[in-house]
Amino acid sequence: MENSHQLAMAAVERGAPTTAEGAPAQQQGQRRPGTHLDFRKMGPRDFRGTEGILYADDWLEDVQRCLELAEVPRALWVASAASQFFDIALTWYRTDPRASVRGISWEDFRKLFKEKFYPDVALTALEGQFVSLVQGSSSVDEYAAEFFRLSRFAPSLIQDEGCKARSSGGVSSMQCATRTSGRRDATFEQILMEAQIAEEDFGLKPKRSSDALG
Repeated sequence: MENSHQLAMAAVERGAPTTAEGAPAQQQGQRRPGTHLDFRKMGPRDFRGTEGILYADDWLEDVQRCLELAEVPRALWVASAASQFFDIALTWYRTDPRASVRGISWEDFRKLFKEKFYPDVALTALEGQFVSLVQGSSSVDEYAAEFFRLSRFAPSLIQDEGCKARSSGGVSSMQCATRTSGRRDATFEQILMEAQIAEEDFGLKPKRSSDALG
């Protein structure tokens, strides 16, 4: 008997219009649901399972974006996403009955995916990078980009670190904005906006924007 992945993929690859329940869509008066081919046209990236946690997290969000833009019925999301698996990722999907079970929801699939490809040791390392993040000679925009990149993996620390920026050598524009705002309840976005102004007004913009963060 074909497994659920093979059955689902056979359906989506035919490109036949279907509803979320798999029933034929009406040809008139109803917008055609997206198909697996529509999803492929969005250019989703492959996933092999060896790229690391940052790539895995980006891949998961990118695939969901492609599925939404292609208007693929939600019932086919898991099968379409799994079509981008190769090597270790494909082996996991085929052998873990929880992931390949027929009718698994996208939310449950995401949880299993993170359980497999977001190892605790990697999450701990990223939390450490987040805690030790400093602006240094980086621009406000560069610092903010790195802050948001790492904050995804340290949600419990955002409240403590969100309005704090440290500088390795000299006063950073983030620190300047924090001091001048005088608001303990200021959000990171508010501090960021004021820091960008301080960077321009007080000449705190770094001379070399290519310097590494940290």
